[in-house]
Amino acid sequence: MKELKLPRNIISVLFATITFCLFMPQTTFCQTEKLDIVEYTPPKGWTKTPKEGAVTYSYVNQTKTGFCVITVYASTASTGSPSKDFTRAWNELVVKPFKAEANPKTEIQSSDGWQAIAGGAAFEEEGVKAYAILTVFSGFGKTANVLGVFNDESLVAQLEAFTQSIKLDKTAVAANPAPRAVVNSDRQGVSSDKLVGSWATSSSGTRGRDPSGNVLNSGYYKRQYTFNRDGSYSFKAERWLGYLKANEYWMTEEQGSYTIAGDLLTVVPKRSITTIKNREGGVVRTQKNELETTAYRWSFHYFEGLQETQLILQTRAETNRDGAFASSDIFPNSYLLSQKYNPEWKFD
Repeated sequence: MKELKLPRNIISVLFATITFCLFMPQTTFCQTEKLDIVEYTPPKGWTKTPKEGAVTYSYVNQTKTGFCVITVYASTASTGSPSKDFTRAWNELVVKPFKAEANPKTEIQSSDGWQAIAGGAAFEEEGVKAYAILTVFSGFGKTANVLGVFNDESLVAQLEAFTQSIKLDKTAVAANPAPRAVVNSDRQGVSSDKLVGSWATSSSGTRGRDPSGNVLNSGYYKRQYTFNRDGSYSFKAERWLGYLKANEYWMTEEQGSYTIAGDLLTVVPKRSITTIKNREGGVVRTQKNELETTAYRWSFHYFEGLQETQLILQTRAETNRDGAFASSDIFPNSYLLSQKYNPEWKFD
């Protein structure tokens, strides 16, 4: 991996806004929210995902290539040393999941009994470059963390606006002991044990009749992702368009890389080809597909009726690769994939 550096102005600008707004009285015109001792104004229009001991706000731009994830962690007991608090949080939240440098440059500011330490670093996985900026607040026996992860410098203004709204409530430290922040290892880094493996789904179209009046299914679409521990993935799909084109089977093979930042799973294809075959397996033609880099909000959900945990991928718009969204009232704009379902391919 080549060495990457965080643009110099980013950490300085963000820390300046933290310093100015954290330790100065403010008049708040927007609706604020609070997690434990950290009060802030949530970014408008972003996706909010509550977690145990934390809350995440995520945004993906319209091109689906730029993202920013902000996570606010509830306070935990301080080590008694702000620098040790930062080192512990940096190793747990940045070094382990993203393989970032262990000793980033930091900036420090103290006021009103609180000390804030901010540090940032760039990291890269399979050619995808991103940045992580962590701010650790320590004081009154507590420490709290705010982590921003993004891959597009144009989103710094959004991160800046968020940090500008942060205030700490020292009166709540003694009155309301906070729950311990828990890092969800399933959403940190590429080597998530639960994500690694094959996940598949299938769907079928409406029913119809052939020219003789026989009732036939009008098509199906099977697809399967395989996520590897090294950050690579493969995608395989088989589509039959139904009785109107009964002699055509569309077989898709795609390979690429994926990265995880918070609750965002970003898939970056490097090669995608569809081969159209006839019933006998003869190749009719092949075509290169558009490479769709897509960021999904990902999670796991246990369905009691099916007695299985499925992978949920949510995104703003349907993709050509994934096809139509699943019919789910619980998870709108989503694809539901199972490890129990093993597609039977017409052609290997």
